[in-house]
Amino acid sequence: MVRLLLTKYWVLAHLLVTAGTLCFVPRLSVGLGLWLASSLLLMVLCLPPVLKGESFWMARVRVGQALRKDVVTWAGLLGVLYVGLQLFNGPRVLAYASELRRWVFSPPPMPFFPSSIERGAGETFLVGLLGALACALAVRCALPRKQRLFALIGLGLLTGLVAVGGVGVACVTGEMPSFAWLGGGYDVSALWLLMLCVCFGVAGEAFLEGRVGTFVVALAAACVNELGLFAAGHAALLGVSVPVVVIWLAFSVFAVRASGRFPRLLWHCAMLLPPLFVAGIGLALVPGAEAVRAGLGMSEWSGAMETFASQWSFRAGLSLQVLGVNPMLGVGPEGFGEMARFYLKGRLDWSLWKTGGTALPCDFLRLLTERGMVGGLLLLLPGAAMLGRCLMRWVEFRQDTRHHYSLRYVFVLAGSLLGVLCVLLASLVGTPLHTPAVLCVFLTVCACMGGWMPRAR
Repeated sequence: MVRLLLTKYWVLAHLLVTAGTLCFVPRLSVGLGLWLASSLLLMVLCLPPVLKGESFWMARVRVGQALRKDVVTWAGLLGVLYVGLQLFNGPRVLAYASELRRWVFSPPPMPFFPSSIERGAGETFLVGLLGALACALAVRCALPRKQRLFALIGLGLLTGLVAVGGVGVACVTGEMPSFAWLGGGYDVSALWLLMLCVCFGVAGEAFLEGRVGTFVVALAAACVNELGLFAAGHAALLGVSVPVVVIWLAFSVFAVRASGRFPRLLWHCAMLLPPLFVAGIGLALVPGAEAVRAGLGMSEWSGAMETFASQWSFRAGLSLQVLGVNPMLGVGPEGFGEMARFYLKGRLDWSLWKTGGTALPCDFLRLLTERGMVGGLLLLLPGAAMLGRCLMRWVEFRQDTRHHYSLRYVFVLAGSLLGVLCVLLASLVGTPLHTPAVLCVFLTVCACMGGWMPRAR
């Protein structure tokens, strides 16, 4: 019995512990992040889930071969090595070059390698990358599809617990916490929006298949993430979440009619009332929602959009100038804030710089500026491999007419795909994927999506 328990759910439990640590611990050292990732991969190799009809040793061989053959393993390893080398190849001291008559940064300890201006800057991203890749590999190589559903529901409950904690603090103190350890309001809102879409998809699929327990837990996970969005979410992502909730309400009416379950009134109430009730609580009872309600006016929106557009275009042009210093290897983590000041000209540039701080408003621009073309390609490869696998299976499904395909989990796929697209769009106007918790959950969902694609019977 103990052996069955360990070889069935141990990897799943360890994955949720790793993701929960990234969600709730404000700052992890590189050593602790490396330990979390290596311990999870060790559990994947030593205590993998045993499928029906195979022995424990056959499961270990199967998982080991899958881990060695997976392109994400080697692409992720290259990305981690690049980020680690860049992180510790420093510092670079600012000094005045008399022959050039300007201030320059000294060469790194190891020339011709990626480097950073401040040694130790950007440790958070390395920790998040380690945990995210370990969770993604555990899903791809070890977890069967049923446990992937449990993993998605568990992640939804973990992120929802953050929302419930924030609402509780707001009700006691009268002020919503800043969620600074998760990157702030925008980043944690992207996390809630991702899991809202995913959990709605899982709940819809479970309802149509008649799995009432899974449906109840998945809908509860979706509702607590919705509570965070409506109570403390960023106004822009709150606007995106409203159509998602409306789609769920429309789907609920269709699903109850198509399922043939009675009494219909009971199922309508079970699927419609919780999201509506949670949205009302978030907007009406939480003190922190005052700022959200005030930001829904057209005049506030137009002013905010104009300000953001000027900042975004200004910083995008500035990042390209900074990238010109070392386009292949980048300027290192947090290097944009150190180098951009040398390219500011005129009072308007200085006023925009002081107003917006030292951050870049786009994940992809930040990745390219800090890691360069080489590092950006290495870090995009794991995610591209996961999404590319889904694309290839979709092409196979559309072209192959000789087989019958199972469309099971189509609603889980739809919810996961919608959540992934929302995060990618949010990354164009923010940097949520540079937050460890968001990166971990995002890559885990991407890894799960391959199991929801149509398969030949």
